[in-house]
Amino acid sequence: MHQNLVSAPAYVIKPEELLALNYLGNDYPHPVDAEWINRGTDQKLRQSTIDMLQRTLFKDMAAPSVVQLHRSAGLRVVFENEHDRQAFATAFAKAREVELLKRQASVTALFDGREQAELAADALVEAGFPKECISILWRVSQISETNVAKAEGHTMINVASAVAGGGFAGALLGVAVLAIPGIGPIAAAGAIAAAAPSVAGVSGVIGATGGAIARMLDDPDVEGIAANHFEQQIRRGKVFVSVDVRETDLNRDDARTVLRQAGGKPLTRG
Repeated sequence: MHQNLVSAPAYVIKPEELLALNYLGNDYPHPVDAEWINRGTDQKLRQSTIDMLQRTLFKDMAAPSVVQLHRSAGLRVVFENEHDRQAFATAFAKAREVELLKRQASVTALFDGREQAELAADALVEAGFPKECISILWRVSQISETNVAKAEGHTMINVASAVAGGGFAGALLGVAVLAIPGIGPIAAAGAIAAAAPSVAGVSGVIGATGGAIARMLDDPDVEGIAANHFEQQIRRGKVFVSVDVRETDLNRDDARTVLRQAGGKPLTRG
């Protein structure tokens, strides 16, 4: 699998561009390998440096050393030939445009539990955000992961079930249960559930970058190339609340204010 990565046709993705990987379609050439590099020196990063980069990808970090790392690092993805590299570059440029529009229109915050997240969703509605613009994601521990894993992409369940519960999520039209490999069942309520999303759609909401890179390379052995922020937080029992402001008269700052007042920690997405 590994080849001379320096001389082979390659494309370098900057850390701030990683979320665009979640918006790649299926019709693009897959890289054959990848590595983290310093874009200025073209040298491969040490594992300790990669670990630091992974830990800080989605965090507000003011340390000068971290800022410099984010400015200089890049994920070099390698292709079999120049034609594949060019085709990927075109597809990735389109994905970046989609991600930029999404980033400019949405805010996502982390909460310690579902009850807190649902109270935040209620607060958003009271502030004037339509419930159709709000999504909630959490890990479903009370459902058999074996049974859910049999689902193809997603399955819809009745809002009266134990997964939906009461509160804001229970008042919505449906809850989608998604079988995420390596994580188990994820419940998606609100706008994202109403759209009956795929796993990739959930990744697009919260930026599951590590999983996106693994899919891009089409190789299960490359999961460790980038930190999967979604996987890390969902395993810890965190709940995601995402707001899309495109269909409202309010803006992202308004959403951030409500989410922070409700106890959420907005993710850094520009």
